[in-house]
Amino acid sequence: MAQSPKLLRIVAAELVGLSTRVLEIECVEGGAFDVVGGKYIIVHTGLMLGEKAIKRAYSLMPVPGRPGRATIAVKRLPGLGSQAMHAVPVDATLGFSGPWGKLIPEAGLPQRTLLVATDTGITSALGIVEQQALTGQASALSVMWLREAPETFLDAASVRRRIEQASADWVQHDIGPIAGRLRAVEAWSLIEAQARRFEASHVIATGDGAIVHPLRQSLPVRLPQVTDVRIECFFNNPEKKSA
Repeated sequence: MAQSPKLLRIVAAELVGLSTRVLEIECVEGGAFDVVGGKYIIVHTGLMLGEKAIKRAYSLMPVPGRPGRATIAVKRLPGLGSQAMHAVPVDATLGFSGPWGKLIPEAGLPQRTLLVATDTGITSALGIVEQQALTGQASALSVMWLREAPETFLDAASVRRRIEQASADWVQHDIGPIAGRLRAVEAWSLIEAQARRFEASHVIATGDGAIVHPLRQSLPVRLPQVTDVRIECFFNNPEKKSA
């Protein structure tokens, strides 16, 4: 993946709950953040671990009323990258590459699309539905958030309100812990049931790779009505492990 010489500025920052910092950003070198739904950027924190630069990927969400800007949500984790993003001050500038991502087909979202988000993958779903609301697209969307309980990343009631304000269907389930043995099996059953109920022809799944990665092969076999499955692994990406 080639890197682009781009620069963003932190416009505003808000601490949401105990563990998440939401940053409003604008691009000051390399073009504005225009259509951001389904896209992500890789932020250069400016830190090094030995000879390796510390970078982190974040999904983009649009900012209503402020075209050219976007927001990212940073969960506080023990790692250096997360800590740096929680400490970076407003008005600071950081290098980045992107936006990247192929979750949305070039022709746009099909008429009935199910967005499956596990854990922090909900930011990608939010970006897609809020982008659609801003552009006035007519596709029917259903958002399913599967999360470990308790989850402190984003408040479920707030997320639901945003999804429903964007005229999308909303479903939430608490599932087992990320390291849980039956977590993926439980999630697959819920996803299949929701895809049937919503009569989804297209599925976009983001978050836990142990859950979303197998969907590309398994879901169209079990549900022939689903003709396309697109995924983005936020963690537990089996392709990275095998590379």
